[in-house]
Amino acid sequence: MPQLTLESLSGWIEAEMPAIETALRDLVHINTYTQSPERVEQGMLYLESLVKHLGFTSERINQKHRLIHSGNHKGPRVMLISHMDTVHAPELDFDHYTPHGDGFVSGAGVGDIKGGLVMGLWAMKAISQMLTDFDLCMVVSADEEQGSPSLCDWLAEPTAHQANYGIGLEPGFPQGPLTPTVNLGVVYQRRGYSAIDFTVQGVSAHSGHPHLGLNAIEALARRIVELHKLNDWEHHIAVNVGLVSGGTSPNTVPGSATANVSFRTMTHEGANQTMQQILDILERPHLIQGELQDRCSYTITTHLPPMEDRAENWKLVNIVLDEAIRLRQPVVAIVRGGGSDVNHFSASGIPCICGMGAPSEDIHTLQEKIYLPVLFERINLLTATVYRLLTEHP
Repeated sequence: MPQLTLESLSGWIEAEMPAIETALRDLVHINTYTQSPERVEQGMLYLESLVKHLGFTSERINQKHRLIHSGNHKGPRVMLISHMDTVHAPELDFDHYTPHGDGFVSGAGVGDIKGGLVMGLWAMKAISQMLTDFDLCMVVSADEEQGSPSLCDWLAEPTAHQANYGIGLEPGFPQGPLTPTVNLGVVYQRRGYSAIDFTVQGVSAHSGHPHLGLNAIEALARRIVELHKLNDWEHHIAVNVGLVSGGTSPNTVPGSATANVSFRTMTHEGANQTMQQILDILERPHLIQGELQDRCSYTITTHLPPMEDRAENWKLVNIVLDEAIRLRQPVVAIVRGGGSDVNHFSASGIPCICGMGAPSEDIHTLQEKIYLPVLFERINLLTATVYRLLTEHP
C-alpha cells in the first residue's frame, strides 16, 4: 500500500535530491538543440532509460516525441506538458551544468525546460507512492521551440491525449530578480502567435524604364503599411513585419520581394479575425499598371492558438495558490506573452495552467540559470497540485 503522504512529502524529496540533481546534470550535458534532431533524439533516449529506471513506461508519438505513462489508467488523467529541445547550439559551448555555490546553477536549457522535465518525473514518482489508482502522464515534445509543428495536432485533439487536466512545466518565471523569496508565477493565460511568409511578384524591368515594370518592393511596402494598421493594443493585438528582402540590383525594377509577418493575440476570436484581415491584405493586388498587377503567395509557417483566460483554468490556479500558502511558497497568478505547448493543449478545451516548472532567469541566453533549492520545493507544490486533481475530480 502507498506510504507517502502530503505531510511526509518534504522529507521524501530531501532524500531524493541527489538523484534529482544527477538526472538534471545528465540532461544538461546532452545538447538538444532544436535544429539538430539527432541530438534531441539522444536526449530522448536518455529520458527513456531514466523513465524505465523510475518504473514508468514510454511510447513514441508521431515518431519522435514521447508520452510517459504512470499509474493504472484509473480515474482522471492529468497530463504534464514538457519538451526536450532547447535553443542553445552546440558551438556555444554552454552544455555544462555549473553550480555557482549559492544555490544557483547555469547551463543550456537548465531552466527551459530540463529543470521542469525532472520536476515532472519526480512528481510522477511521488504520486506513484501516494496513490494506488491513478492516471498521470507526461508528454515530451521534440520541437517545442519551433511551435511543435509535428505534435500540435495531437496536443489539440482530446481523443488523442485523453486528458482531463493539463499542467505545463515551462519555467516558473520570477516576478522580479530571481531570489530565494521572489514571487513565482502560475500562468492562467498566454498570448497566441502566428507567422506567415509571403512573396510578392511584380514585373522586372530596367530602372530607366520603370513604366514597363511593376515594382515588387513597392507592392510589398504598401502591404506592410496596411498590415501595421492592424495593431490594436487596447485589444492586445500586435502585428509586425520583421523580415524583408527583394531586388537584384539598384538598376532593376524588382520583380520579386519577400517578407514575414507575425501577430499575437489574447483570444481565439482575435486570432481568427486578425488572420483573415492579414490574408485579405496579402491577397489583394496593391499595384495596378495597365494590364499588369502584382500577385502575392504565402505560407502560414506557425500558428499557436491563444491560451485563453477561462473559468476552468482557475480551478487549477486556485489549487496551486492554496497549496503554495500551505507550503509557504510565494506564488502569484500571471499572464504570459510567450506561447508554449499548453496553448495547443488549451485549444482542445481542457483546463490548463502553465509555468509550473523550475525557478528560472535569463532563459534562451548564455546566462540561463535556476535556483536549485526552490526547484526542490516546487516539486512539492507540483505533486500536491496533481494529487488534489487526481483525488478531487468529480
